[in-house]
Amino acid sequence: MKKYFPVFIDLSNKDVLVVGGGKIAYRKIKTLLDYGATIEVISPQIVEKKIQILFEEKKISLTLREFKEEDINNRFLIVGATDDKELNKKIYELGNSKNILVNNITTKEDLNARFCAVHRGEDFQVAISTNEGNPKRALELKNKIIKGLEK
Repeated sequence: MKKYFPVFIDLSNKDVLVVGGGKIAYRKIKTLLDYGATIEVISPQIVEKKIQILFEEKKISLTLREFKEEDINNRFLIVGATDDKELNKKIYELGNSKNILVNNITTKEDLNARFCAVHRGEDFQVAISTNEGNPKRALELKNKIIKGLEK
């Protein structure tokens, strides 16, 4: 099992690529936008209409086509958010070979960066991840922490 080092990273104006146009891609995009990333989405089609709205609002750039290997060049972070496990694995392998952070939504193995369950308070931020990369368990713990803070 891989060990993931917990770290908080300034994403302000960092070049991030999201490959995919569905609901999970949208959730990842929203999170990345909250932290100031500059995002390009590449997908042959947009299934989640909210992604199109973000493009129309000029919050992201959008390229409607299949992913190409050269799309990873000069990226800080890549999110493989397609429903194609093999494509997401290929994206991971390409990015990892160039020391680029890669989050892959379809596996717990073929990635080198995880998104955490996050709670941002006024004076602090708590991020939670599980050793096995189980987002549901991390979310459960985050919700327990929030309830404890509200007491």
